[in-house]
Amino acid sequence: MKKTVKKSTPKKVKRILVVEDEKALSEMYVSWLEMAGYEVLTADDGLVGLNRIMHNQPDLVLLDVMLPIKDGFEVLDEVRRNPKTRKLPVIVLSSLDHDFEQRRGLKLGAEKYLVKTTISPDILYEAIKDCLL
Repeated sequence: MKKTVKKSTPKKVKRILVVEDEKALSEMYVSWLEMAGYEVLTADDGLVGLNRIMHNQPDLVLLDVMLPIKDGFEVLDEVRRNPKTRKLPVIVLSSLDHDFEQRRGLKLGAEKYLVKTTISPDILYEAIKDCLL
């Protein structure tokens, strides 16, 4: 009797765009994500972030709120209004932890709103996993 060996197709590495203007935070997120096996792109303002979303087709976006040129809420609004990116998972990462900002981010269509001061690699990995399922 001949055994059939099932060939597994390699998993496509998920691409995550980090839109964060604070260099130290951006580098930290990139390090965490690369250790977890993700391909990572970065942008340090909202306009560059929108351009990377449109041209690099990330699987998920980590989006700061307080950004130069276009803030994260403006970016999120444009992403949700564009038919090509409407379903793109976006996790807002912000130092703004007021209920108003959290409600606004979720109302604009963010899958999750995480406060930077309480984030850890495990919290971030879990949020990403939830959004990419």
